Amino acid sequence: MEKPVIAVSMGDPAGVGPELAVKTLQAPATWEICRPFIVGDLATLAEIESVLHTGLRFRTVARPAEARFAPPVVDVLPPERLPAGPVPWGKVDALGGEAAASCLRAIMALAQRGEVQGAALAPMNKEAFHQAGYDYMDELAYMAELTGSRNTYLFGVARGLWTTMVTEHIAFRDMFDQIRQERILAHIVEMNRVLLGAGIAAPRIGVAALNVHGGEGGLYGREEIEEIAPAIRAARAARIDAQGPIPGDALFPLAFAGRFDGVVCMYHDQANIARKLQPRGEGATIFMGLPVPCATTAHGTAFDIAGKGLAGPGSLQAALRYVAQLASRARGL
Repeated sequence: MEKPVIAVSMGDPAGVGPELAVKTLQAPATWEICRPFIVGDLATLAEIESVLHTGLRFRTVARPAEARFAPPVVDVLPPERLPAGPVPWGKVDALGGEAAASCLRAIMALAQRGEVQGAALAPMNKEAFHQAGYDYMDELAYMAELTGSRNTYLFGVARGLWTTMVTEHIAFRDMFDQIRQERILAHIVEMNRVLLGAGIAAPRIGVAALNVHGGEGGLYGREEIEEIAPAIRAARAARIDAQGPIPGDALFPLAFAGRFDGVVCMYHDQANIARKLQPRGEGATIFMGLPVPCATTAHGTAFDIAGKGLAGPGSLQAALRYVAQLASRARGL
């Protein structure tokens, strides 16, 4: 069977996204695991190529079926409603937000039609996204609405450890209302499913506590007793190897030492501080529950170095590897 077709978004053209896309498709390892093409603006890609001198050449296609997948020629699919004119490097600009959104719309439409099996997304800037008129917490919420996906999940991967969060991009004061047994159990179940899809035969999942010292038996909070522990018991009753609740400062040393394959955290920074302390080039953020697996970088648009040829493509390359792996296993490859 053929390698999966993977769309690579250029992300926000004011940031390092176009550079990362070009460098990722320059790498021979990319072509060994998938059939990639770029969704983005041909002029922007040509401009960054004039800085990088990778030797790649670009040709426009209207749909993936027209792609040749023959490096050093890279197929580029320009999305509809792409803003006209150059977007200045290194600045938050609504045009950059609109361009990134246009790429996401195009990719999700392709995914719903079965024309791609996965997507690797160069970083977008949330402020520019909002300036362009998109009132969404993040790109996952936008893609979920585009595709009518009701149960979406965000995973982080670093040094082979998968993480997910029961609460994501919300105010801290709103977090406690979402720490509920049914949500925690759903995230444990989804973590187990994704780990199996990633080729881990018997996933071991650590579940984080919420309160300091795990609540100290209710002294510092009762979420561990009333919500988290019951969810873990329910998961174990369903034959999922889930352990906890374990305080976050103890959980991650155990996990990175090899005790767990995945960690279910209660909130955003509990997962991301630990994950982003790891080598950045090895990490990625993965979106599941959409029509196809999608992933993006573990870093942002890096406006300070945009257009200078200095950006390391490791995180986008990792994102593409994980997506290709998930897409290949889903197709039985």
